[in-house]
This record gives sequence, structure tokens and C-alpha cells, in this order.
Amino acid sequence: MFLTGLDTDENLEQQDDDSDSSYSKSHEVYRIILGNSLYEAPIGDNPKKVLDIGCGTGIWAIEFADEHPSADVLGVDLSPIQPNFVPPNCRFEVDDITNEWTYPEDTFDFIHARSMIGCLPDWTEFYRKAFKHTKPGGWVESVELWGNSKCDDDTLKPESPLHKWVEVFKKIESLTGKSFFWDDKMQQSIADAGFINVSGRRIKVPIGTWPKDKTLKQWGAWNRHFLLQGLEGFFIRGLTEMLGWKYEDAQLFLADMRKELTNPALHAYLDVTVFYGQKPEA
Repeated sequence: MFLTGLDTDENLEQQDDDSDSSYSKSHEVYRIILGNSLYEAPIGDNPKKVLDIGCGTGIWAIEFADEHPSADVLGVDLSPIQPNFVPPNCRFEVDDITNEWTYPEDTFDFIHARSMIGCLPDWTEFYRKAFKHTKPGGWVESVELWGNSKCDDDTLKPESPLHKWVEVFKKIESLTGKSFFWDDKMQQSIADAGFINVSGRRIKVPIGTWPKDKTLKQWGAWNRHFLLQGLEGFFIRGLTEMLGWKYEDAQLFLADMRKELTNPALHAYLDVTVFYGQKPEA
């Protein structure tokens, strides 16, 4: 979430065993939310070439390759943190997708992107690149868990560190030029890039076990665990190296965040968005 774990100076998430574990945990959260599915786009039963952008540890690409043994699955990321033992129809490359893509045009039946928050300076341009390299009739899908906490009652107080969390990311956004808040524009960006049949949904994912509904309670437990596990990786470099916070002040803020995330009186949630579109047939 927020960053893909790319090991560069521009990336703000620390790349270590904890962030690898956090990425795998976020994958489990996504699968649970999507009904144990890896995607929602109607790609058909026999995609031949599939591109997974910002693949992180490679877990999505590996599971997709297992479920679609006739597909050629390529995962790309700036960080070579993927395992060596993978299905024979799955491979990985180190690449920067903010540069010009080197793949042939009209190549992929399905392009999947997830957890790209904070990695893209221009989402619409990203989808234009995806459009160029998608086969006619093929699909692109973007899945994101957004960081702006919401609440439908008054339990999310104005002084909550979750509000400061958003302020921090907005400051980092202004310094890096990479967007952290594009959820209201994503569907239109996909359409503006040329895709048709653009559809998707917005899903409320609780923070914690406050919902009465058993399914939502499970989602909230997983989401909170994921957030707590990855909190320091998400924040510490951005706070200290980019925003100039003292390390001690950053740790105090993280302690406040942990306290708020485990506050049983808080009825907050994050949004997951799933949007997909199809390249017109030639």
C-alpha cells in the first residue's frame, strides 16, 4: 500500500523483510476483499500474455501463473525481491514503468497494476502507456487501497493522527510530484487514456473489528494488522529524510498512530477501488 517497495532514493518505504511481509499481507487483504479472486476484469478464460506492474514480491504474478498455466506472466518492479523458484510460465524483470515502456505495442491481453500510490507522477499518462501496449480487446485493471481515512459517524475526531497522516502524505506528494490521492479521478483517467467499458467499484474496508457484520469484521482485522505491520516502513523515511522530522518525533507520531489504529471506539475505514477498462477491438 502507498508505495510498491521499490528500492530507490525516490521511494519512501524501507525495503526490508518487514516490508516484504507487509506486501504479502496486503495481498491477502486484497484477495479476501475481492472474494478470493486475483482480479475482477472480465478477461476470459485464456489470456496469453499478462503484465503485472509494481509486482513487489511477485505473489500476485505467481498465483495468477498457477491459476492460468497457459498464460505467459511477466512481473515488473524496480526492486529485485521476487523469489527464484516460480512457475515456469512466470518471470520477472527490473524496470521503471515511469520511463518509456520497451514492450512491443498491442502485446498484453491483461495489464494488472496494484499498490501504485505514491509511485506515479501522472496516472492518466500511465494508463496511456498501458493502452498502447494492450492488445485490442485486452484489459487493464487498477486496484488500490487509499490512505485517506473516512468515517460515517463522529468517532474520527478532528485531532486524530489519521488526519495528520493525510497531511503528511500531501506534503510528501508536493515534494515528490507523485500522487497519493487519485481515487476520485482513476475511473476517468482510464477512460481518458482510450479504454472503453470502464467499470469498477469502491469498497469500504474497516480499520479494526468494530463492524457487526462478520465479513466486515474479518476485513477490518486483516486491514488493521496490515497497517500496524507496515506503519514504520510506510512513514519513517518520509518523515525524517524528506520532511525533516527528528527521529524521536517521528516515533512519537507512529506511537500515536498505533494507539489510534487499535482504538475500539474508532469506526474508521479506508477505500479500496477496483477499476478496469478494455481496449477497443481493431
